Amino acid sequence: MFSLSLAQAVVAARAGDVSAFARLVDATQRMAYAAARRIVGGEADARDVVQEAYLLAFRRLAELAEPAAFPGWFRRIVLGTALNQRRRMRRCWVPLDEPELPPVLDEQERRWTEAQQRALSRALLTLSSEQRRLCERHYYGRESLEQLAVSTSVDAATLRKRLQRIRERLRKEIEMDEQRMLGSEPIPTDLPASIVELLARPRLVEIPDNPVAATLATLQSAFVGFAPIELPEQIDLAEAQASLGGDAVYIEGSKLQRIAGERVLRYDLSLPLLLTVRFAGAPLRLTASGKVYRREDEGPTHLEAFHQLEVFALDELGSAESWSFAGRVLDSVDRLLPKVEVRVTSTEYPMCARAWSLDVRHEHEWVELLAWGKYADWVLRALGADPARHVAFGAGFGLERAALLRYGIDDIRKVASARVA
Repeated sequence: MFSLSLAQAVVAARAGDVSAFARLVDATQRMAYAAARRIVGGEADARDVVQEAYLLAFRRLAELAEPAAFPGWFRRIVLGTALNQRRRMRRCWVPLDEPELPPVLDEQERRWTEAQQRALSRALLTLSSEQRRLCERHYYGRESLEQLAVSTSVDAATLRKRLQRIRERLRKEIEMDEQRMLGSEPIPTDLPASIVELLARPRLVEIPDNPVAATLATLQSAFVGFAPIELPEQIDLAEAQASLGGDAVYIEGSKLQRIAGERVLRYDLSLPLLLTVRFAGAPLRLTASGKVYRREDEGPTHLEAFHQLEVFALDELGSAESWSFAGRVLDSVDRLLPKVEVRVTSTEYPMCARAWSLDVRHEHEWVELLAWGKYADWVLRALGADPARHVAFGAGFGLERAALLRYGIDDIRKVASARVA
């Protein structure tokens, strides 16, 4: 009797009866949520999957040949939607035993336990920057050996051997659970598992056909002559306070990804840049890009690890560069989103004497794209410059948000798995 009434509800829903479709939702939502939760894990993500699956099922009801088969048919939609969601959120898992194949995220990942996933995340952090870049581009970016050979000027046979050595190293790290080196710094043994997972997430700026990397390249084209620099991913807030003086933290303490004590993952690129560079008499024109980290409930508009571009210039007062910085910022926006309508408004940042935010109009709404500012005198003095003679500007771009606007992506979690032509 239950199946018959469910079949009748399907027929009625096909005819546009919303209350009949509500009957289908009531009958299947527990099953749908359980199936989604098993695949995507988080409660909020599972609810998003179920909602998307019901919308998809409503549009596809006409495809269901046998109305009584609705539960099984809908469960397959839920599973497909959940797997797509997981692909959008996927991590860079490396197949250690299949040298020619990229990761099979639908099946192979199911066989990884949480402990194994954490071990692999930690092992990935022991690779050199160049090894990790190669690993991410091949396994996560899906670049073939032939494509990598062209872009790196290294023959495919040599690259294959390098990848094999990387897999062997990762396997040994997992088996031995050793803590080795991250660049020139040891990985702290007390690094929390959640921090390791965030650090191990793929660096999308390293994957050429990812929208984040393509967006970065477009923005950087407006800043010719600016030298790229690498910045530390961890900062000590107490040391930052002692080094810079003044208030350098502009986000709520609850959003900081704390490692231990005052040691945190960088929440933007401005602070680590100011802690790294020093004025030595010559003008500074720098860019930095990479992941930043904040405690967030991940969803369509927020991630806990996302990418930024930071641009910095320090020069003599009245120099051409000091007055053209805003023009370069506006030029970068025009290169990214040609002829887009922009709105510039005054804002405040703790380290800036003056600051501005720039919004762009997108689908009848204003969306903040970036902010830039003129650094305060105390910042200049901390860098070794003289506020009476010098001026410094900085700008920060959120790359995922910029990619959403440029490529018409509707969910920030989709950016990681998207590709550009």
